[in-house]
Amino acid sequence: MATSRDWMPRSLADQLVMFQNILAKIAGYTAVLPLTAAQVTRIELICEEFIAVYNYVTQARATTESLVEWRDNIFTGSPAGEAAKNPPAYPAYTAVTDSFIGIFTEFRELVDLIKASPGYNKAIGEDLMIVAPETEKALEAEIAPDLKVATESGYKVSVAGSMQGMDAMRIEYQRSGSTAWNIAAFLTKLPGTFVINPATPGQPENGQIRAIFIKKNEEYGIHSPCYPVTIS
Repeated sequence: MATSRDWMPRSLADQLVMFQNILAKIAGYTAVLPLTAAQVTRIELICEEFIAVYNYVTQARATTESLVEWRDNIFTGSPAGEAAKNPPAYPAYTAVTDSFIGIFTEFRELVDLIKASPGYNKAIGEDLMIVAPETEKALEAEIAPDLKVATESGYKVSVAGSMQGMDAMRIEYQRSGSTAWNIAAFLTKLPGTFVINPATPGQPENGQIRAIFIKKNEEYGIHSPCYPVTIS
């Protein structure tokens, strides 16, 4: 089943790319969607404000790092006695005309307006970078435990792997020569260790184990591959 996450990029760097892209392209969709001149101007204003603020803070942070280097050089630089340089200066911020706070809230509203426009389609959304990429959710029928299995003395079997967010895992055991699968253990976390009692007490025994996830007290997914074991 295909699901979509939020279309807004999570990182500021990716948001910068999106806003730069929209600023360059939105005017070209004025008639197609359509949008009013005022709406296009507002979208461009938001893009310009994000870009200006992002770049200013990035430059200011770089200056702060340079200031730290300048300070450290004053404290521990060599050769001692050499004339010190002036500290680096912070950049001046050139404010965007009519800038305002809370631009993300209004921008989301404008994107909703774009997507509700009669001329809008997915290709436009992808071009403007306002459509989240689809992610494929693994089908239940494809989910199975992937285990690393080892045996220890005392008829112990150890399994490691990932619970994949499930509530529990049921381990089943099949003795060599038998077609029956018997419950060997229930685990709620990995790694885990459990004991398999042999059919003949005190004797080593060959067999195989498999596992299936449990979610909300029901089987979830499919059985793992079978793992051969020798218990002793």
